[in-house]
Amino acid sequence: MEPEIVRFPAVARLELDQLLEQLIERAQDVLGTQGRLRGLLAATRAISSDLDLPVLLRRITQAACDLLGARYGALGVIGSDGTLSEFITVGVDEATAAGTGPLPQGAGILGQLIRHPEPLRLADLGAHPAAVGLPPGHPPMGTFLGVPVRVRDQVFGNLYLTEKSAAGRPVEFSAEDEELLVALASAAGVAIDNARLFDVAERRQRWLRASADIVRDLLAEDAPALSLVARRALVAAGADLAAVLAPDPRAPERVQVVAADGEGADALLGTTWPRERFPEGGVPDPAAGPRGPAMLVRIPAPESEPPGLVWLARRAPGRDFEEEDRVMAADFAGHVSLAMELGRAQQNRRTIALLDERDRIARDLHDHVIQQLFASGLRMSALAARSPDPATGEALRGLIASGDETIRTIRATIFQLRSPVPEEDVAQELRDLTEEFADLLGFTPSLLVSGTGTAAVAGELAHHVRAAVREALTNCARHAHASSVVVRLEVGGGELVLTVTDDGVGLGGSTRRSGLANLRARARDLGGDCLVESPVDPASGGGTRVRWRVPLRGTRPAPTPAG
Repeated sequence: MEPEIVRFPAVARLELDQLLEQLIERAQDVLGTQGRLRGLLAATRAISSDLDLPVLLRRITQAACDLLGARYGALGVIGSDGTLSEFITVGVDEATAAGTGPLPQGAGILGQLIRHPEPLRLADLGAHPAAVGLPPGHPPMGTFLGVPVRVRDQVFGNLYLTEKSAAGRPVEFSAEDEELLVALASAAGVAIDNARLFDVAERRQRWLRASADIVRDLLAEDAPALSLVARRALVAAGADLAAVLAPDPRAPERVQVVAADGEGADALLGTTWPRERFPEGGVPDPAAGPRGPAMLVRIPAPESEPPGLVWLARRAPGRDFEEEDRVMAADFAGHVSLAMELGRAQQNRRTIALLDERDRIARDLHDHVIQQLFASGLRMSALAARSPDPATGEALRGLIASGDETIRTIRATIFQLRSPVPEEDVAQELRDLTEEFADLLGFTPSLLVSGTGTAAVAGELAHHVRAAVREALTNCARHAHASSVVVRLEVGGGELVLTVTDDGVGLGGSTRRSGLANLRARARDLGGDCLVESPVDPASGGGTRVRWRVPLRGTRPAPTPAG
């Protein structure tokens, strides 16, 4: 018996085909949605795998392009002034990006998203009323999708995508694309927040390490204080330039760069600026240094002394200093002030210990040595009176006279030991010396003295330092034809370094080297060396730098003046 064949009416078969087609379409939609969700999850994992903020921002931009099939993508970071401080691009090669001019600041459609942080989807980028056109050399762009990136309810920046394609053909961004990009932006906000927290923690660690190092260094004997402050602050802040400023002793209304480290440090040393360019608690005038973000920190000082300033500057305009940087830098400046106060207290304790030791030596000389010499003189006087030999008696009286002279010398030494320790202000002596050369040079050389061990520059060593400065300034006056000269004395680490830098014509082919030979000979006699660098500025071929270095200890006795 043959099986019975079931036959459906034509109308019923048509409805079944339609239902099957709808089922297939919905299945394809489900598969497409699953693919998009998988893509969103993959993009979220990609942007959550790095805590380095610059790397993370580029990964977010690339993940957005990959997720929605966009040819070009960008992430604009909004600065404190409401313009774009950073602009990370994907899809545009470096040569093309360089040919389009400076990075955008937030005009046109980009500014529209800054002013109105809501998703914006356009079929034609140039048709929007806010559009201002693309710069010359910029790749053509039509379709557009932009969404804000929020971090803790604050708009951090915006994600921009253009030129979506599917199967090799340009298509418009859909509502689903907008939803996916909004979801990715939310995940990106969390990742950026984590990266920023990690960055703040790292910066805080750097500042804490710098504070600990500076306290240790400043409490070490003979530490070059101001140079260390500039160097530690430069590293901790991630700055391109760090400078320490102090009131100019010749003009209190101006500040002088007394120590600097980083880009352009040598050119800044010794320069002076009106104090109003560096308002305490404000931002320095950019005309005073690199044209980029800057930060000024006050170094607390006793009420009787004007405060110092630490100036930090960055060259890159996108690397703004944040409020956390200011707080941590202020803590660092507080540690610097405390360490310098402790250093001065240590120096005072050493001075007191030295005075106590001098007093003990003076007592011993008076109570023991002089008494023994006096008793020996009395015995020799008695022997001279009883001696039957006139020659022996005369010899004994000569010894008695010599002993009396020794007692008078010891008493003079005791008086000197019990007198206050003479304080030789080498800084003031060098300041007077630079002012002495003002007429010869046509200007007053700048003087920088740094280091807690300047008290060691006394006596014979101070004599050699004065002579070396005089020799170097004489050379500048005779041969350099300079418009500025910086004299810098650094004392620390067991050595003294004297640097004299001018912006003159340099040594060139000159054969006159007698002054430099004297400087080298003087340094060699003290166990040090003298190095001469010229030109200082390779671009102009001018300038000369003399670096005269000698140890603080082990110098030979000062020569006895004739007569």
